[in-house]
Amino acid sequence: MSFAIARQPVFDREGNVFAYEVYLRESGNLYVYPTRVPYNKATFIVTEIIAELGVSKVSDGKRILMNVSLDSILNKVLDLLPLDALVFGIIPPQTEVGEALLPSILKRMEELKEKGALFSLSEKLYTSKYIDLLHRSHIVEFSISGITEEKATAIKRGGRKLLITKIESEEDYRKAKAIGDLFEGNYLGRPTVVKEFEIAPFLKSTLMRMIGALNTAGSVRDFAKIIGSDAGMSAKLLRFVNSSYFTKRKEIKDIVQACAYLGMENLQKFTLLVATNDYVSVEDPYLWKRSLVRAIIAEELARRRDPRLAGLAYIAGLFSLIDRILGVDKVLFLKEVNIDKEVIEAYTGENEELSSILQDVYLLEEALDIGSDRLDSIVEEVAVRSGTDPSSLKGVLLEAQVKAEEILNI
Repeated sequence: MSFAIARQPVFDREGNVFAYEVYLRESGNLYVYPTRVPYNKATFIVTEIIAELGVSKVSDGKRILMNVSLDSILNKVLDLLPLDALVFGIIPPQTEVGEALLPSILKRMEELKEKGALFSLSEKLYTSKYIDLLHRSHIVEFSISGITEEKATAIKRGGRKLLITKIESEEDYRKAKAIGDLFEGNYLGRPTVVKEFEIAPFLKSTLMRMIGALNTAGSVRDFAKIIGSDAGMSAKLLRFVNSSYFTKRKEIKDIVQACAYLGMENLQKFTLLVATNDYVSVEDPYLWKRSLVRAIIAEELARRRDPRLAGLAYIAGLFSLIDRILGVDKVLFLKEVNIDKEVIEAYTGENEELSSILQDVYLLEEALDIGSDRLDSIVEEVAVRSGTDPSSLKGVLLEAQVKAEEILNI
């Protein structure tokens, strides 16, 4: 599936380009946002593209206006960019940000401002609830249809500039110039393509970075430091360890404690889940859920046959559909991202034990789809090979679907 990074000029009152707004769009239609991509993932993708191409190339030496959902401000990936060349356009999150998180967001804004970043507040956040965001913003953005002279006066009272968008005609522009400071719209300059791309290369680079971080950590405590440096990753780790996937006596709240509880094998699992889920769930959530179900079932079958293979079986299940999801050669792709050779050999048949486990997973998956008597007979057949009782194995199948759904929401 293809996407595009587009840019559109933002002009000042003298008609000079103040900045270029850079955003994610559907390939082939620069006016349509790909709604299947959550805003926080769009932030990551746009940042990666800008970092790859370089700010000066993307914006011809002007600032870049980049939309960032409120919760994405905490993402350390933003630090990949020269902050003094950015304007962060703050837009609403797709899920509500609670009061507990807002102080961290405000602190993060101050840190980014100290490094030269500017902030532009979306009109949807121009409310009393987000007054603290307004106080930290340099610009407030309103569409031409939503702005009034009264609002313009109030915005400028604090020394902020008013950016008026969606200017589609000369009449719109005359109205905007009477009250605004910065201007954007198709009448002034249409969006153009910066780069078109497929999702797969981003999955590759993310996996390689995450696997690299795992491999450079000499201990669980070292890995905890890596995770702890990223607020978003820390939150995902705590949600993962406190999910129903694991059984524990009490909630775990500390990153070091969470890493120690999981151990390096489960930390590897977490790493692959997070790095892959951030992209594959965008591309094909149905196939990604099936991959998760396969991973959980494969792990449980391995525990019953040879516990030493449990971790490898999980990874083999996890990537078993990656060729269909991303349209890549599975073996070549997994070699490129440094997945364990034994896992790759599960697909080629060279690792007979892992390959056998995968074949039984596929049988069980097919039986689940069919249901009824066929399911019972397949479960009994696989249970014999796995040295377990059929009712226990049936429970594994049902639990795998529940766990997969929960992991998708980490």
